[in-house]
Amino acid sequence: AGLAGAVDPTITLNNGVKMPLVGAGTWQYNSTTAYQSVIDAISLGYTHIDTANDYKNQDGVGKALARYNRTDYFLTTKIPGCTTPLLPKSCYKETKKQMDEDLQLLNVDYVDLMLVHFPPTIPPGCGRGNCKGIQEQWRAVEELYKANKTRAIGVSNYCQSCFECLKETLTVVPAVNQVQYHVGMGTDPIGLFSYCKELGVVMQAYSPLGNGSPELIHGNLTTSIGEKYNKSSVQVALKWIVQGGYPVLTKSTNPQYLKDDITLFDFTLSDDDMKALNEATKPSGKPSFLCSS
Repeated sequence: AGLAGAVDPTITLNNGVKMPLVGAGTWQYNSTTAYQSVIDAISLGYTHIDTANDYKNQDGVGKALARYNRTDYFLTTKIPGCTTPLLPKSCYKETKKQMDEDLQLLNVDYVDLMLVHFPPTIPPGCGRGNCKGIQEQWRAVEELYKANKTRAIGVSNYCQSCFECLKETLTVVPAVNQVQYHVGMGTDPIGLFSYCKELGVVMQAYSPLGNGSPELIHGNLTTSIGEKYNKSSVQVALKWIVQGGYPVLTKSTNPQYLKDDITLFDFTLSDDDMKALNEATKPSGKPSFLCSS
């Protein structure tokens, strides 16, 4: 069941790989919950599933995906930022080990997108002292790509300083930068979206409701716009992202909400409504929790 009724347009990444615009996330789900949420999502037309090493649920995700043909879904996973950036060689080794672990737990030969989940946390961010470690981690990720164990590679929670470091040594430009993005943050938070566009990096939104912000779920702006289209405030908040040209991750253990979250392609927000949403300043948010420039 599922997949035949997929309703999710794609965006083409910088290496030609097509990524479905709406993905079902599994953050904060244990393996049992993740298993059921993946089956529900696929039955409702999702073809993009997102997990991570840090979520500790890849075995459940893999068990659910084993029910489908490997080429019928797009699978994103992640490895944590390097924990020892001041020891670059161990960044490389740690990354190789974690990527192998991801593939084993998911029980797949390859993933569609492997992301570095965040910059180093100790010390935090992409300061010069961390740069060699960041570069060594990326070298390991590039090797996975060159070995055809992932169809695309990218980063998450990366700011300009992180890319400036990577640019010194990379041989493959990240295809994706997955960041927090929602109504209230404007169209180019911290200048990061225009910066990544120049590099050919697709921005992907996580926490598109700002971690369940009442402002977006019950607020006047999204609710009143939704009424015009017979859509919910949540659908308006998600539509603003995809109509702006950005892929988005959503998540729910409620199949009805999951269905609503992917029913975004049967209406178009007017220029005036897009402008109002572009100009909203609440709720505020930051693309990354580890860097700001």
